Amino acid sequence: MYLTKAREIKRIGFVSTRLQGTDGVSLETRKWDEVLTDLGYETFFFSGLSDWHPERSRVVPSAYFLLPAIHALHKEIFRDASRRRGLTADVGEIKGGIKSELYRFIEDFGIDLLIPENALAIPMHIPLGLAITELIAETEMPTIAHHHDFYWERPRFLTGCAEDYLGRSFPPRLHSISHVVINSEARQQLAFRCGLSSFMIPNVWNFDAEPVKPDSYNATFRDDFGLSPEDVIFLQPTRIVARKGIENAIELVARYNTTPQGAGRGKLLVSHPELDEGNAYFNRIVEYAALLNVPLLIRPDLLSHERASRPDGGKVYSL
Repeated sequence: MYLTKAREIKRIGFVSTRLQGTDGVSLETRKWDEVLTDLGYETFFFSGLSDWHPERSRVVPSAYFLLPAIHALHKEIFRDASRRRGLTADVGEIKGGIKSELYRFIEDFGIDLLIPENALAIPMHIPLGLAITELIAETEMPTIAHHHDFYWERPRFLTGCAEDYLGRSFPPRLHSISHVVINSEARQQLAFRCGLSSFMIPNVWNFDAEPVKPDSYNATFRDDFGLSPEDVIFLQPTRIVARKGIENAIELVARYNTTPQGAGRGKLLVSHPELDEGNAYFNRIVEYAALLNVPLLIRPDLLSHERASRPDGGKVYSL
């Protein structure tokens, strides 16, 4: 039996295409997980890729948006104006498999409430979004849909043959879903475009947490990044994608380097390379940094959400 309205909510299931590394959705999901755990809830995780709590996680590879078969479908959907019959069938088959896994996840862990993390906002994985929507409709599962960014915020999602998919699931209109956005603009646009009300919960930082202090572990940070003691680090803790405006950071460092205090010592450290939006912008940023003589450091292999070790035994530093 699935959840009844009278049942007390104790176990919460997060659903995402990926719960790994230092991407923004994973980092913010960790914060929600920490808060909910402190409030006494038990949390569990469903995703296509994960390095989180294996005893409380269900990893289903077909839920990962960069799985080759999923990525190929994604490119075709947003490339072609018309949809071939076989593509619809392929989407349906993958959706059905993921939905079956979601049912098992709910049953095995006794989930009382779902929190899809951006999976019902940005159509990186259309079969996953459709599967979540259908499961919620079939079970009336109480759901908090946590939306980080929407498809209309990225021009590449405004073409192709996905209109009906977007209307059904990104986001869906179901009575058991409460929608949460991260800023007032998203709240206004969600209401204007979809007629959906939402709560606003901004991404925040735990300012009560003690900052990491210099110690024997991070004493080798500069050496591992090829930095001298005189270098000044500017951190851009994002991916290199156009909407992050990396040009502004490059220009800031370039201006700093022309001041007497800077004297060419500034370097820009970017925590993430390009991942899911092609490499045209990435290449442009590399060229722009070279044009302005700004040293650009891109070493995601040395950064994570917490300290760890690389396969070769080297250190990984917390972001």
